[in-house]
Amino acid sequence: MAERKQYVYTIKDLPLTPIVEDQGISTRFLLGDNMMISFIENPPGASFPIHHHECEQIMIMTEGSEEHVVGDQTIMMKAGDVAVHPSNVPHGGKTTTGMKAIDVFAPHRDAHLAKMEQYGTMPNPDGTYPAKNNIDD
Repeated sequence: MAERKQYVYTIKDLPLTPIVEDQGISTRFLLGDNMMISFIENPPGASFPIHHHECEQIMIMTEGSEEHVVGDQTIMMKAGDVAVHPSNVPHGGKTTTGMKAIDVFAPHRDAHLAKMEQYGTMPNPDGTYPAKNNIDD
């Protein structure tokens, strides 16, 4: 295995990966050995379908707002709010304003790794990321 050569990243330099294509939702992933971070951007009017996964997830809302569903609860989240998604608990949401958030997944979320493979945004063995943006400007 290659030795990691990059330890510090600038968010805007991480490649965008589409994750809910029909809603225009994309993210910038950063992978650790046992966790992943997602810097997600949902445009106004976007819905992230209700779903569940094996990994745990913590979502930190940094901009905008979202009507967010976790289990049997619906909460209006806004910048500064944090949601905990335990393993296999259904969650998702809809934003009218658009929103940005930081999602932390442990361990890696397999569906997101598959999107990174699909769009060519997986990091190199040395920790560097492709120097490209896969979203048309």
